[in-house]
Amino acid sequence: MKFIGLDIGTTTLTGVVYDLEHKSVSHMISEENSFVRPKSSPDWERLQDPQTILDQAEGMLDQLMKWEPDVRGIGLTGQMHGIVYTDREGKHVSPLYTWQDGRGNLALEPTCSYAEWLSEQTGYEVASGYGLATHFYNLRHHLVPPEAASLCTIADYVAMRLCGVNKPLIDATQAAGIGCYSFALNNFDKETLAGAGLQPQYLPQVVPSGTIIGQTRTGLSVCTSLGDNQSSFLGSVPQPQNSLLLNIGTGSQVSALLPEACPRIEGMEARPFPGGGILMVGAALSGGKSYALLESFFRQVIEAYTGDEAGDIYPLMNQLLVNEQSGGRGLTVNPQFLGSRQNPGARGSIEGITPENFTPGNLTHSFLQGMLDELLVFYMKLQQQQTAQPFQYLIGSGNALRTNPVLCAKAQTVFGLPMRLSAAPEEAAAGAALCAAVGSGAIGSFQEAAAFVATVQAPEEADSSKDGLATDSSYSAANEGAGEDSDEEQLQITAEKRNELIVRYGLSVLQTPARPILMVQPGHSIGPLRLGMTREEMELAAREVQVYFRVEYDGEGKASFIEIANPDAPWTCLYRETDLFRTKAAKLVEILDQQSAYERNPEEVGCTYRFPRLGLTLWRSINLTEEDFLKEEYWNMPPDIQEDERRYLYFESVSIFSVATD
Repeated sequence: MKFIGLDIGTTTLTGVVYDLEHKSVSHMISEENSFVRPKSSPDWERLQDPQTILDQAEGMLDQLMKWEPDVRGIGLTGQMHGIVYTDREGKHVSPLYTWQDGRGNLALEPTCSYAEWLSEQTGYEVASGYGLATHFYNLRHHLVPPEAASLCTIADYVAMRLCGVNKPLIDATQAAGIGCYSFALNNFDKETLAGAGLQPQYLPQVVPSGTIIGQTRTGLSVCTSLGDNQSSFLGSVPQPQNSLLLNIGTGSQVSALLPEACPRIEGMEARPFPGGGILMVGAALSGGKSYALLESFFRQVIEAYTGDEAGDIYPLMNQLLVNEQSGGRGLTVNPQFLGSRQNPGARGSIEGITPENFTPGNLTHSFLQGMLDELLVFYMKLQQQQTAQPFQYLIGSGNALRTNPVLCAKAQTVFGLPMRLSAAPEEAAAGAALCAAVGSGAIGSFQEAAAFVATVQAPEEADSSKDGLATDSSYSAANEGAGEDSDEEQLQITAEKRNELIVRYGLSVLQTPARPILMVQPGHSIGPLRLGMTREEMELAAREVQVYFRVEYDGEGKASFIEIANPDAPWTCLYRETDLFRTKAAKLVEILDQQSAYERNPEEVGCTYRFPRLGLTLWRSINLTEEDFLKEEYWNMPPDIQEDERRYLYFESVSIFSVATD
C-alpha cells in the first residue's frame, strides 16, 4: 500500500511515494522554491508566491501519479509558522509571509518589538516569524487585505486548493506554529487573543491530525498537513519513546517525545504531536546555514585568488576535515550568526585563535563542533527532565548529516549516543505520507506508524560510497524476531568505538556536563523546588539536591519564595543558557535587564537586583566592580585575600517568587 507525501519547504519542494510494505520511498521528486523580492522591499522581508508553490505541487502530484497510479492518499507537511491570507472562495489574496520574515522583530515601542509585546500580552511565547506576530504587525500597518477571510499555513493552503474547498482546516501541530495555541483547549486561545486586541475571525478551524479534508479531482483523499518538525519525527523515528531526533538542515534542532503532562522546559518549545504527547524541541536558527557561511567564505577566497568561478566547495571542506586530525585545537565557534529564538540580537563569534590553530581544517572542524554544542545545551536540559525516559538512540535527519561523516561522528561523541539515519531520504515528506495512511485507516493510529519506519547506519568514513549509507533496515520497530536486546546490541556504542571516533576525528568530548545542572525558571522553580509546593512536597523534592535553600510560605502553606545560595561545586545553576553564579554580576544584570528591567532602588541596587516581571532576585553582600580591584587598597592585600575578594564580583544567592498577575 502506497501514499504520497508532499513537503513544502522554504528552499525546496519535495514529493515522495512511500511504500508501507517495504518501509521505504519508492519514488521522489524535488524542485527548488524561491523568494519574492519586490522592488524596494526591506531587508527583513521574506515572502514567497503561493500560486507558484501550488503550481509546483500540482505538477509533482501529476508526475508521482504517473509513476504510481495506485496510491491511496495524499499527506502534506511544510515550513511552519508562516501564513498566507485567503478569501471566502479559498484563494490566496496575499504573498506567503515565511517563518524567516523579520517584521515581528521590529520595534513597536522603544523597549519592545511586536513579537515581544504580543508574548507579554498573551502569556504565550510568540517569536518573530510566527504567524500571529506577522499578522499583528500587518494589522497595525493596515497590510491585511480587505478581502481576506482566513489565514493559514502554506501546506494547508495547498491542501485546501487540491480539494477545491473554500475554508482552510488546520491541525494542532500547525496551529501551535502560528502561535497562541492552548494545549488545554486543543485550540487557539481566542479569548486571550481578543483581550490583546487580535480578533480571532481570521483563525482557521483546528481539527485532529490526519483529518480528511476532501478529495482531489482524481478521487484521492487529502489530509490536513503536519508541521514539518513533527512530520520529520514521525517519518524518522522507529522507537519514539527513547530516541532523540537530531535534524540539521537549513536550521537545526533536537526533538524528543515526552508525555503531555510533563512540565515545560525553559528555552525549549513544547509542540503538539499527532496522536498525543508533546514534542519538546530545542531549535537553533543557524544550523546548516553556519556551515554554508563558511563555504561561502572559502569560495570567495578561492575566487579572489584564482579569478575564476569556484566549483563545489563542500568536497574540499570534507577533505580538510579528514586531513586535519587535531579537530580544532582550542579554536571555538559560536554559530549564532543569525541570533537565537530567545535572543534575536545575539551574534556569532570565533574565539581562541592562535598562530598554531588558525588553519582552514581547524576552522572547519570548529564550525561543526559549534553547531553541535549549541544543540547540546538543549539535550542537557532534556536530561534534567524527570519525566523523560533515558535516551538510548540518536536518530539523524537532514542532508548535512547524510553527506558529512565527520559531523555524524562528532554527533555520536558529543551526545554520547549511537546514531542511525532515517532510511527515508526525505523524512518530512515520508512522515506526511504516514499521516495520510493513518487518516485513511491503512495504519490504525499514529503510535502504530512507528512500525513502518526504518533506519540505516550513519556514515563513518569520509571516502565512503556516494550516499555514505550502508543499506540496513534491521533497526525497525516492525522487524519481526528482533527484540530489544538485539537492537541494543546492534546499536550500542562501546568505549572502544567512542575512543576510535575521538582518535580518528580529534573530537572534543562534551557529551556529559562537568557539573549537574539546576535549571532556574523564574516565577516557577529552581530544579525540583517549585513555587506552590507544600512543606512536605518541598522536603521530598529537596532530597534530590544537596544545596542550601530557604523557602517562604503563604497563608495556604504553599511556597511563594525560594532562595538558593551559591552551591559552588558540584552544581551549575542555569537560567536559559546563562550560569547565574559564574557570570559576573555586571554582565548578568546587563543580560537580564534586556529581558525585564530590574527595580531601580538606589538603596539596594548593586547588592540586590529584583526583576519583578520575571519573578527573579539576585543578591550579593558587597557591591564590587572591576575598577575596585585597580585601587592601591586591593593590591596591598595578601594574595589569598585578593582572590577571596574577587568572589564579590559574582552573585551569592538567587531567589524566585510568584509573579503577580493583573
